[in-house]
This record gives sequence, structure tokens and C-alpha cells, in this order.
Amino acid sequence: MTLDEHLKQFAEGNDSDFESFYLSTKKAIYHIALGILRDRALAEDVMQSTYMKILAGAGSYKKGTNAAAWIARIAKNEALNVRKRRMRENPVDERESEHLFGTAHPDEYGLLTDVARRILSEDEFTVLMLIAADGYKRREIAAMLSIPLPTVTWKYHQALAKMRRALEGGKA
Repeated sequence: MTLDEHLKQFAEGNDSDFESFYLSTKKAIYHIALGILRDRALAEDVMQSTYMKILAGAGSYKKGTNAAAWIARIAKNEALNVRKRRMRENPVDERESEHLFGTAHPDEYGLLTDVARRILSEDEFTVLMLIAADGYKRREIAAMLSIPLPTVTWKYHQALAKMRRALEGGKA
């Protein structure tokens, strides 16, 4: 079932096939949120609120207008809202309180994700994760994030170069 078909069902109040929809979109939503927030727990919270917004707003989606981009925009907006709220709070360095932030132990996305979160820009991290971890093609990411294809390619190559330097012990 396509994303368009899932969204149509959700708009009609039928969420019986939500699990299939979730499985096909969870990595992209997670990596978009993680790229913005740089915190696994917050990214997971954003995933939950993103899915709630998708279910509630499925009726406003216009079929055939790129469902992946619509979903990515919701995830990005949710993550930006969380980041904005967090900026008003007292910041705490997660390296000093790893047990509070859940960064002491790697999650299912691996140790490389932790390195990438620290050294890459938000856009570089998102592009790298969508390509390397989620298997999206560059043109799909360009449409999803509403950025030109050459920019996606450039950000991907920049991210790879920074990761290579960091893993070889050099400066990112």
C-alpha cells in the first residue's frame, strides 16, 4: 500500500493498517528529528507527536502531492517546535549527564550515529542518515526535504568526508 493510500484511509478514519505505515516511515521520521534535536529520547517523542499529527491531519493531505515530503515536513516542524521550547529552558550538557539523556548506551541505530550527531550539521546528518541508514535515493530526499538534488549530493559527500576524518582520528 502506498503512502497516499494510507493517508486516504487515515482521513476516512480507518487506521487498521497503521503498523505497515509506521514500519515504512519510522526511520525517516526518526532521523529527521534526531538531526534537528541531537537527542534520541526527544527524537522518539517527536516521532510520537508526528504520527499523532499525521493521523489528525490526514484529511488535509492532497493526494498525489508527495506524501513523503508532507510527512517529512510534519516531522521537521515538530522537531523545530521542540527545539524552540528547549532553548527557553536551562540547558544541561548531555556529556556531563549521560544517564539522564540516554547517551551512555548506544541504541539500535549504532555508535556511528553518536559520532555523526556530534560532528555533522543538522542537514548533513539528516541527509546521511536518510541515504545510509534508511536507503532513500538522493532524488527522493531532495523531494522530501524540498532542497535541490545537487545540494543533497553535496551535503552527503561533505558528511562522508567529515565522518571519514573523524574516524581516522583527524579533525572533522
